[in-house]
Amino acid sequence: MDSAEGARVEPVPERPPTTGPNPAGRATWSQAIKLVLATRLLLMAIAYAAAWFLADDIGPGAVDPVAIWVKWDASILLRIALSGYTEAADPHATAFFPGFPLLVGALGWTTYSAAVAGLTINAIASVVAVRYLLLLGDRDAGEGSGRGAALYLLLFPTAVFLVAPYTEALFLAGAIPAFYFARRERWVPAGFAAAVAMAVRFAGVFLILGLVVEWLRRRRDGARALVGLVIAILPLVGYAIYLAASRGDPFYYFVDQKEGWGREPTDPLVALERTWNTWSGADYPTNWRFAWRMEIVAAALGIAFVVWAVRKREWGYAAFMGSLLATLLVSTWYFSIPRMLLTMFPITLFLAAWSRGRSSRHEAVLVGFAATCSLGVIVFTQGAWFY
Repeated sequence: MDSAEGARVEPVPERPPTTGPNPAGRATWSQAIKLVLATRLLLMAIAYAAAWFLADDIGPGAVDPVAIWVKWDASILLRIALSGYTEAADPHATAFFPGFPLLVGALGWTTYSAAVAGLTINAIASVVAVRYLLLLGDRDAGEGSGRGAALYLLLFPTAVFLVAPYTEALFLAGAIPAFYFARRERWVPAGFAAAVAMAVRFAGVFLILGLVVEWLRRRRDGARALVGLVIAILPLVGYAIYLAASRGDPFYYFVDQKEGWGREPTDPLVALERTWNTWSGADYPTNWRFAWRMEIVAAALGIAFVVWAVRKREWGYAAFMGSLLATLLVSTWYFSIPRMLLTMFPITLFLAAWSRGRSSRHEAVLVGFAATCSLGVIVFTQGAWFY
């Protein structure tokens, strides 16, 4: 037989297989660490310098490089880590899910500081989130897109919450791997990753909805998908059991959301009108008035990105982002929508695909994000309201 006739040429797959190991992804840990370290040091330096430049002290003064990050909800989360769901933490503490405070409490024994523990957890969580975003971006949007998406996430306009002791970094450390594993049809690891996100934010419910839609697109391996789903909802079930035992209501989370922050389901037009009317509210601080204007801008951008997901037929992403945004638009008024856009990580993937191979687009997004991010770091660490 002629050698040419006996040889077989195997076709080259267009994408990596959806299951099995991914050797090329091992190097992304190092890349993720470098990106997180570089951006984190930059943002911390900006915050520290701003604290000195804007100080109103007389004489040499003093700036605590850790304390400047403990503002607003961060202080409540750290008090929960130290005191549990008690009045000492906050009268409406159960509005915050227990995952992040539990980790802070555990790590606080070694760092001797809840604030340092929170900053450390968020640094590690950011590395995990960025690592899987690198893999997900390169897989779905083409080589190099993962790095672009990672930079957009780390310099997102509200990326200050990836540094400060908030729950966004830990949520993304669960949400991004969950979608990565789901798209490789590894449903049990996806369930464990989603459980991390579910343990820290109620938004985990919308993440799980997106994962269910991802499975419906394939409808294979239903048994493993069901196991993954059960694993993903366990933190929610556990928290409901705790609330039933301690507060007499498994859904007491919603009670504290309403009593502490005035959040409850509202007609979307009424919510928009209330937000808009803050412009003329004489009793509102100037800082809050401007922030509420940006809430409306963020809501419009969020809707645009959900539409973008639908046009791309990214149904899992659309379900996740759309359901999350919908709850924000029917709340009492628009509140923290710019911060919630940070957790809608597919935004960074869409922008990375749009700017791939177009240096002018990439630079425009990066400059705009970095400038706004720097502003947010200064505003937040100086104690003003920033979503």
